[in-house]
Amino acid sequence: MTFSICVREETEDGTVFGAGVATGAPAVGALCPYVSADGVVCTQSFVNVRIGRRGVELLSDLAVDDAVAGLLAQDDHAELRQAHGLDDRGSHVVYSGEGCDGWFGHRVADDGDATAAGNMLANGETLDAMLDARTEPAEDTVERLLNCLAAGQAAGGDGRGERSAAVNVWAPQTTAYHDLRVDEHEDPITELRGVYERTKEASSDFSEESKSRIFD
Repeated sequence: MTFSICVREETEDGTVFGAGVATGAPAVGALCPYVSADGVVCTQSFVNVRIGRRGVELLSDLAVDDAVAGLLAQDDHAELRQAHGLDDRGSHVVYSGEGCDGWFGHRVADDGDATAAGNMLANGETLDAMLDARTEPAEDTVERLLNCLAAGQAAGGDGRGERSAAVNVWAPQTTAYHDLRVDEHEDPITELRGVYERTKEASSDFSEESKSRIFD
């Protein structure tokens, strides 16, 4: 019932990690995407939040594929899980347990800098559409993730429709619109884009000095 994308991007300021996700259930932003300076992990299907939360914590010592594999090995219900992500070592991981429902699967971008996964989808074109949209021009990582989610939705998306969506980004210079979510809405991806645009406009009122007091 979820489709998501993880990205790794090189910018003038350094490496940026981000995740975008949408689903047919409420509050996906509280469960699925996890980012840090070391990488990004999305956990979904029958969600085990520890795979995401602990997964990114381990990335300072382990490659993302080793970290996620170790957590799945400790999970008595690993066949119900789906997880994917990237790290600052250039590694990636994609996993879909055999017990996931409906159409499910995962993809890795040809350049290795993005992963996508989904379950209970209308079709597999959703994942391909998200990865294709990643290469289109965008103002920043958040807008790129929103474009990917919109493309995934247009290609089929969640087989039951979407009810919540979220984007989460780690960047060397963090801003308020790097962590956004719509927990319940009839069109959460469109609403999330609106939240992004309004938050970005409001953020322009902060001086660089004030931003340094707000964000780590």
